[in-house]
Amino acid sequence: MNIVQENTSELTATLKVQLTPEDYQEKVEKALKDLQKKAQMPGFRPGKVPMGMVKKLYGKSVLAEEVNKVLMDSVYDYIKEKEINILGNPLPDHEKATEIDWDNQKDFEFYYEIGISPQINLSLSDEIEVEYYKIKVQDNIVDDTVKDIQRRYGSMISPEVSEKEDVLFGEFAELDGDGNIFEGGLKHKSNLYIQYLKDDETKEKLTGIKSGDSVDLDLVKAIENEAEMASTLGVKKEELDQYGKNYKFTLERISRIQPSELNEDLYKKVAPDEEIKEEAEFREFISEQLSKQYQTDADKHFKNEAIKTLVAKANLAIPEDFLKRWLLETNRDNKEITPEHLEKEFESFVDSFKWQLIENHFIKEHKIEVKHEEVSEHLKNFMRQQMAQYGQPDPDDETLNDFVKRIASNQDELKKVYDQLFEAKVMTLLKENLKLKEKEVNFDEFVNEMTERYKNQNQPQQ
Repeated sequence: MNIVQENTSELTATLKVQLTPEDYQEKVEKALKDLQKKAQMPGFRPGKVPMGMVKKLYGKSVLAEEVNKVLMDSVYDYIKEKEINILGNPLPDHEKATEIDWDNQKDFEFYYEIGISPQINLSLSDEIEVEYYKIKVQDNIVDDTVKDIQRRYGSMISPEVSEKEDVLFGEFAELDGDGNIFEGGLKHKSNLYIQYLKDDETKEKLTGIKSGDSVDLDLVKAIENEAEMASTLGVKKEELDQYGKNYKFTLERISRIQPSELNEDLYKKVAPDEEIKEEAEFREFISEQLSKQYQTDADKHFKNEAIKTLVAKANLAIPEDFLKRWLLETNRDNKEITPEHLEKEFESFVDSFKWQLIENHFIKEHKIEVKHEEVSEHLKNFMRQQMAQYGQPDPDDETLNDFVKRIASNQDELKKVYDQLFEAKVMTLLKENLKLKEKEVNFDEFVNEMTERYKNQNQPQQ
């Protein structure tokens, strides 16, 4: 066997692979013998078909298969031995391969084109500046969140007089044109959520009433849409035109959520791993949690800006013609990846491809790795958080370990976790090593700025 490399440009090369019978014949003979043991033909006992007949039936296909195996192993061994950092995979020259005479040839020549990764001479430093938004949480957002938590952990009570956030249960009775209960008209008992009604006048009517009181309602005016109105009246949406829009609502029962008090019992339910004793500490905890949620969006923007900055800074040369051929070759079965589509999306693909090269360079340079123990602990923490959201106690070790095993048995899910942890480590690496040009805004300001910026970026060029 002989492999000759000819560089066709700075970042592409052709590999000429020469095979002789010594490289493949032994493997071909073994494969044919294995076939002979399994072959079944009329007139012969299983495994006793003459080798001549086996070769006549399967010789060419076995030769091609075994030569291809030797060929691919040889190419990748050569790339590994010469320490060539390739892009994508070697591309075979299909045109020259069709010229092979499998019936008579003994010596073969195959050709492969390879793309070579560019040299990356880029290090992270505080000389590279990237915009970074810090999201501050406004006091009114904290107030609203604390009130929502109090309601979620509150208890249900049945007060005597209704208020604007109560749920009312009673009977709807259809009215005639004179405002009297329609004889034989629709009657139905159901709930009415005061705060979700669309008409303020109706809300006022239903506020301050008690069990046994009646209020005349125009449901078309009060309720948001036909589907909701049909549900309230207990009929099908397509049946609504059979009934009127005016009803007498007679209250039977009021339901109200009594918000939980701000005390240590509530703090423990919301933050079981924290030692919170005072309201001020609780509000600070809520503010920190909200900040983390908002900062996730800001971090996405930071990473996008960091990628653009680093890709531009690295100024990598890419063998674009090779990449186009490689993409089309590897997506031959995907009808959506056409030369026209590829040409249209190629610029964004190249930027993404360059970032993959740069990211892998940093991962290798900074020895970033994700260990099995980290994946396991990440999954356990995820489950603890999920359980805590539903007010359930911290799960025991057996439950946590079973959850980890279940996820680990699914390779797709496991890969997602590894990718997520790698991404988090790369994000930390960027934050710690680049110069952050910080800008503090509240979340609404951040959303408005991003909306305006990306809208302008997507404007067509004049």
